[in-house]
Amino acid sequence: MTRERSTDDGEAGDDSDASGASENATRRGLLRAAAGATVAGAASTAGCLGVTTPADVAARSEVSGNVGHFVGPSWLADNREDTVVLDARDADRFREERVYRARRVPFDAITARESTEAGDAPDTDAIATAFGEIGVSPEDDVLVYGASVGSRVTRVAFALAAVGHEGEIRVLNGGLSAWNGRLGTGSRDGVSSTDYEPDPASSTWVTREWLADRVGTFNGDGPGLVDVRVPEAYLAAAGSDALNDDHDRHGHLPGAVDVHWVGNVAGRQMTEPGRLVRLYEVEAELDRGGTVVVYGDDNVDPTSTWLTLKAIGFEDVRLYDGGFGEWANVDSDRGRYPVETATNVVIETEGSVGGDDDGGDFSCTG
Repeated sequence: MTRERSTDDGEAGDDSDASGASENATRRGLLRAAAGATVAGAASTAGCLGVTTPADVAARSEVSGNVGHFVGPSWLADNREDTVVLDARDADRFREERVYRARRVPFDAITARESTEAGDAPDTDAIATAFGEIGVSPEDDVLVYGASVGSRVTRVAFALAAVGHEGEIRVLNGGLSAWNGRLGTGSRDGVSSTDYEPDPASSTWVTREWLADRVGTFNGDGPGLVDVRVPEAYLAAAGSDALNDDHDRHGHLPGAVDVHWVGNVAGRQMTEPGRLVRLYEVEAELDRGGTVVVYGDDNVDPTSTWLTLKAIGFEDVRLYDGGFGEWANVDSDRGRYPVETATNVVIETEGSVGGDDDGGDFSCTG
């Protein structure tokens, strides 16, 4: 089976994380569980030992069970005509190959922040304008894809939620390589823009003042707080390359537990959901019925954990959009915000984020 490629000009790389952590993995043991839903399928030999066909990749990326937001390629094939498809990759990858009639998201715009008295927050006006410029309307059902299910993709999903998107928001499990339907190539500049009026969903994020008011309660009597950075950054490991030179101080927010976000991803797909349930509910001891806040160095990587928790049934998940960079560096009327290094809870994870799409070679060469 081959994938049909078409040039959709005039018709209106790698998404591992904002730092380009392709094939990045933590050095921890993968937590295993049999609970929950499964991501279906194993690769077929397709008549040639060790050879994977597009149909195999698509089948392996199907999603079954009680999983929200993530869908497989068969869902897209059945719903393509009624869904706005958004590409989260860079412009070069988009021009090279994409889902036919997909629209590329201006990534810098959907990560925009605004400064408020309470701290940094998503700039919902700028984000809504960016979606409007590529013809997205608030009521559209949307599917987002990239090279994998990395944090560029999940940031687009979060941005839609933050502006109060009314339509359904879904992510393609397996990324572009899982799609064996019609493809487009070339520039695409014929999409009509629209006015996207945001209805900001402030319950999707928190500010530094919201957090400061609750210091001392996280993962105890108060909300759960998850640091998604690598353990070395969370632990303020001296001499580690993971420490950001732009930060005045290192460590983590008091009471936060560390669960590196790459544990959510297995190559180009989401990690098996049963493992995720064990990781977050059993090991991290998060309450799926309570409020959970996620943060990282920036406002991109933590959206992977934000969407993953929602997908496995957590009811109230929020992003600290200002991130550790704001918390560690700002000096407000309240003085410096507390940073912790002495008390640490690191949940061991292992994962990898799929890298370059090479198009695949599906011939049997022996």
